[in-house]
Amino acid sequence: MMDIYILENSETQLIPETFCHRLFPERMKKAERYLKADDRLMCIGAGLLISLIARVNESEIYISECGKPYAKNGIFFNVSHSGNCAALAFGGHETGIDIEKINGDNLYLAEHIFTKQELQWVNTDPVTRFHILWSIKESVLKAAGTGLYSSVTLPEVYPETNHVCVNGMTYYFNYGIFENKSIAVSSTVDTGKLHIKKISADEIMNGCFERKNEDNDLQMSKKYQTAQTK
Repeated sequence: MMDIYILENSETQLIPETFCHRLFPERMKKAERYLKADDRLMCIGAGLLISLIARVNESEIYISECGKPYAKNGIFFNVSHSGNCAALAFGGHETGIDIEKINGDNLYLAEHIFTKQELQWVNTDPVTRFHILWSIKESVLKAAGTGLYSSVTLPEVYPETNHVCVNGMTYYFNYGIFENKSIAVSSTVDTGKLHIKKISADEIMNGCFERKNEDNDLQMSKKYQTAQTK
């Protein structure tokens, strides 16, 4: 089972900006470049999830040649945004996540991005299945370290099979519907069903204090070990 964490903008805006500035000043600088308030909140929300749920510090993140973020501590994580929330998936293997709000705004793209066989599957429930297939494809290519608009051609995806091959590598995907959003996660291992959890502002704040206490305990332990060796 794969845990998916969602932080809605309504919860993110309850967290003091001074708290976020202390936690990750570089992320806040990035967020401030967005013109829309919702976009800023989603950027901040993603940073909170990465830092306090995946336990990855901004200083531990580096970017691959394809633009995919990685953690130096060996944790594989990925985030996605949709309308009013940020979503996080992480684990010990390459991971990609995509979340899409289900509406009919982009249905006109279906015939341009899906194959005939994929369209046959989509057309039985166009609005919902369009977003399911879109999010699966996006999550697979994010796990592979690229993106939906890259030069990589993704083979046909059949949601019933739960896997697809990209550049000789097999990626397993799982998907679900949560509060009118399609969520898909892909990985180099089969993660099983998705377990989706909404995170509150209180949990974020408490998680920060817990992490701070853990960090303090670790520093005290290191100091003790150093003293013992002298």
